[in-house]
Amino acid sequence: MEIPTEIFLAAFSVIFSLLIVFLLVVMGWYLVWTFFLSRFRFVRELTGKGMSESSSVNDLKNGRSRIKKLRRD
Repeated sequence: MEIPTEIFLAAFSVIFSLLIVFLLVVMGWYLVWTFFLSRFRFVRELTGKGMSESSSVNDLKNGRSRIKKLRRD
């Protein structure tokens, strides 16, 4: 029994379309991560690529002092 060409082309186009959509989503996520999300400590900690706890605490203290300095000026 032979598979009709129309069914083969339909299945191929659906699979190829899903593959293209998947690749675009992966590339988009990578670009958003590289240029935007990786700058936020909270998101890095969620993904396990954050800093150690002591350096996070020190950064938090430094961040608070910077905020206080900005408010005094």
